[in-house]
Amino acid sequence: MKRVVLLFFILSLIAALAGCSPKGDPQETLKTFYNNVMDANYDAAYEILAEADRKATSKEDFVLFMRLNADLYKLNGVEIIQTDNNSDSVVFDVVEKLLDIDKDKEESVSYKCSVVAENGEWKVFSDKKYGEGIPALQNSIGWLYINGTKIEGRNENEAAKWFHEALKRDASYYQAHYGLSIAYASLGRYEEAIAAAKQFVSSTEGKKEQAGGYNVIGICYEVMKDFVKAKEAYQKAVELDPTNENAMASLARVK
Repeated sequence: MKRVVLLFFILSLIAALAGCSPKGDPQETLKTFYNNVMDANYDAAYEILAEADRKATSKEDFVLFMRLNADLYKLNGVEIIQTDNNSDSVVFDVVEKLLDIDKDKEESVSYKCSVVAENGEWKVFSDKKYGEGIPALQNSIGWLYINGTKIEGRNENEAAKWFHEALKRDASYYQAHYGLSIAYASLGRYEEAIAAAKQFVSSTEGKKEQAGGYNVIGICYEVMKDFVKAKEAYQKAVELDPTNENAMASLARVK
């Protein structure tokens, strides 16, 4: 009798555990996530994310990130290969096939992604704070307008708007100050360009970056006919980066 009771208990436990296991194929869950991304169905993609991801990133930030990213990279396809598996987590190697819109070049990006069991369902765990990547995307879109890569063509005013958006989102994203300096200089707003370049120089410790900022400052002063300040800026750029050919050529021009 005891054996029958024990056997019944074990079978009941197995049944209970089986009942808690997620239904469906975790790989199909991951495929559905990427299909939603490729179809720009970002709300649906967000709902497939694990709870930890949804706590780290709001739906609004996730959707904004995906929309901005789609302006820079077109996701043409995804390869998914399972590499590890246990009862509540499956790990996949993911290869994204992308078109870099700025460079008009196809490239591949590889990384690992997990699908985890949550409340009887498979969920995608990206382990990513999407909101933190938004300023970099806004900055990159600004450069699309500087380079004239967007369908609308070169538009420095639109570029400046995007650089401002990046700084509004994250005031510490100093790279946007350099973009602003280029946009303002192209628009003939030289005082504003100098101010943005100075802010960039003071915000970075990279000597090559600082040299680039001083070169912009020098160009603005040169156009404004203030050759003394232009020469000082070019000299500073060359001191910081002796390989900066633009600064060296500019310095030779104003000597």
